[in-house]
Amino acid sequence: MSPIHEVVSLAQLLTEPQRHAMYHPWLRRRHLHLSHPDLRALTVFMADDAYRPDFLDPSPRTSEPTFEEGMEALLAAPADQTYAELVDATRGRGADMGRLLDDPERARSEAADALRRLWKSVVEPEWVGMRQALRAELLDRAIQVNREGLRAVLPRLHPSAACEDDTVIVEKPVDIDVDCPEGLVLVPSLFITDRVQCTTSDRWTPVIYYPASGRYLWAAPPTPRSLHRLLGVTRARILAALTTPLQTTAVAGLVHVSAPTASEHLAILREAGLVECSRAGRTAMYELTDAGHTLLAAASPRP
Repeated sequence: MSPIHEVVSLAQLLTEPQRHAMYHPWLRRRHLHLSHPDLRALTVFMADDAYRPDFLDPSPRTSEPTFEEGMEALLAAPADQTYAELVDATRGRGADMGRLLDDPERARSEAADALRRLWKSVVEPEWVGMRQALRAELLDRAIQVNREGLRAVLPRLHPSAACEDDTVIVEKPVDIDVDCPEGLVLVPSLFITDRVQCTTSDRWTPVIYYPASGRYLWAAPPTPRSLHRLLGVTRARILAALTTPLQTTAVAGLVHVSAPTASEHLAILREAGLVECSRAGRTAMYELTDAGHTLLAAASPRP
């Protein structure tokens, strides 16, 4: 996971909220916090289809880095990298953008300050829950890759991603070939929904950021009313939530019950054959069985 990427992606989302209707209730509830920080030094890089400098989004070096570790990597980006990426980000975008090249170090420092303000005001207060959702995603994908292999799992991350022979292909408007001698990092993101993002800087391990399946952490998915009558409101909500594999505590948070209560409902759904549990060490992950998926699909309103 990458805390700094979540902040960068949230800033991007704020420049184009019309593309992400699922976040509108969450954004409205946080309007006061979001309207306070000055983000112009960061959002200046986020015009539609414009290149966003890779130094803003350094590749994570561990599976669970801190925000401060990401900031250290951002601020340590070499001057030649910073300048070259600013050249690409400002090309063809007018004299005002071109002035950023007069002092690349300042442009980077001011963007970093804006990132920190957004982290402190909005993301950090909710990071515990966000981190939990990302942990569940990481564990679930690791289990899937272990069972089925990367070739089978990669297209599920996003339709634009695929694996051919020994090459990972991502459909993007630009054509870039990147060797991965030290591997390829896959990073789930809670704040991207309809695309994947790639970091291809020579300075860092290549990264593919993809939409995390648990991105509705702060707003549980709607539940078909027919399931309320069949299963009861709480179990129906749990069933709908488990379209994303989740741990017990994440389920409890989504449906607003205690962890023991969620565990009891999960046990009943498991006995009914609608939910299954898999373990990795001491961590238990719950997900829908084929029967659970079928029931949820059958109860959902037809378009």
